[in-house]
Amino acid sequence: MISPYVSLFFADRGFSPVQIGVLMACFQLSRIVGPYLWGWLSDVMHTRVKLLRLAAVTALLAFLAVPGIQSYGGMMAMMIGLNLITSAMSPLGDALTISTLRRHGAFDHRYGRVRMFGSIGFIAAVLTGGALFERFGMQAFPWLASTMLALFALVVFGMRDAADEGPRAAPPPALPLLRRPDVAWFFASAFLMMFAHAALYVFYSLYLEQLGYSKFAIGVMWTIGVVAEIVFFFYQGKLFGALALRTILAGTFVLAALRFGMTGYFAQYAWLMALVQILHAATFGAHHSASLKRLQRWFAGPLQGRGQALYTGISYGVGGTLGGLAMGWTWKTLAPMHTFGLAALAALIGAGCAVMSFRGEPERA
Repeated sequence: MISPYVSLFFADRGFSPVQIGVLMACFQLSRIVGPYLWGWLSDVMHTRVKLLRLAAVTALLAFLAVPGIQSYGGMMAMMIGLNLITSAMSPLGDALTISTLRRHGAFDHRYGRVRMFGSIGFIAAVLTGGALFERFGMQAFPWLASTMLALFALVVFGMRDAADEGPRAAPPPALPLLRRPDVAWFFASAFLMMFAHAALYVFYSLYLEQLGYSKFAIGVMWTIGVVAEIVFFFYQGKLFGALALRTILAGTFVLAALRFGMTGYFAQYAWLMALVQILHAATFGAHHSASLKRLQRWFAGPLQGRGQALYTGISYGVGGTLGGLAMGWTWKTLAPMHTFGLAALAALIGAGCAVMSFRGEPERA
């Protein structure tokens, strides 16, 4: 929830843009291995809530140690270890939610309503963080993050697992599905979307600060995007009922190319950036929901946990890692604006991959 400020925290520690890019890549690197390990454990152990509890407590204890880490190597080791733990949260949380909604045939109409509360929490954290960091500086960052993790731990200890969708048995293998062309094209598109979003998650705040935006203004820009995301999640059912999944998924990539292109070359206009941030509803909100729905075509029941984990690992893990490294190189070698130009190009290529993942299926798919 406080990810928009991570790069500013690293900059406050005196790390260079390239070092920050590497640190953020390390933060993502753990998502390549971590999610699949947690997903496999959840499918084998038939529990997601117990693993979420373990991850929440361990992450809180780890984050409390961050203020004492001063060296670049130590911070890199912490980012890898911390994200190995926190990489459980998103795929297991989504798998738990989807399993519950699938039992009632309510994914299209209810998932967005559930997911929007995560977005509301994001807004609260970003605005609170912006105000606190403006007043107390970035040294307050680890303490705010620890508070958020403590609240998360309290919540997960009140949760319970969804009922199994069928009789318990040894889970079937998931990796052979990656050899299917439609699955491979889908994961390629997911990789490229998160590769593109590395420009946003790693360098957006730094870019706006470089252009003279205050920390509070940066927080407002992030908030605009998440408010748009909340509106989308609330009305998600109507969009999914009106348009084919193919159209929604491919359209998010086209809008992502527009968003990142405008951010790179017109960010000096605050009013335009405010409008562009509304596209976050498509590039994250619509893409996330459409991807999870598409994923259910191949990964359901005993494959649910590992399907979510593969999606997180390939997109956020591999895509986020390589994207962070590529964007860091572009930032230093070319120019900050071209970092977002590269993101726009990746999104356009991703649109083609998304379309290819539906090849041979009915037009309404």
